[in-house]
Amino acid sequence: MHIEARKISKASLFRLLTLGLGCGFFVLFTLCGIASIFGADTVSWNGESVTGVMGLAAALLMWPLFSLFFALFIWLVSIFGLWLYAFFGTLTFEFRDVVSKEE
Repeated sequence: MHIEARKISKASLFRLLTLGLGCGFFVLFTLCGIASIFGADTVSWNGESVTGVMGLAAALLMWPLFSLFFALFIWLVSIFGLWLYAFFGTLTFEFRDVVSKEE
């Protein structure tokens, strides 16, 4: 299914970015936390390496903060870019495995 639109809502864009970055960063931060259990210096807090189980806990605590920060920054830049793009063209979205909800 293809949908053509001039603009996308700010809330929808933020939701897409938050979900995408949140899930991707979850995998990355979990892998870094697991590596820190085995002594790797992959997790750092206040400039000091955190290893062991505390490294995994620190990584999982940092994950939502980093996800939200990056999503917010990219969202703000994207709002401006898409606002400019709306003057010149339309957005085309392609959806796969569409599930329709009847209200």
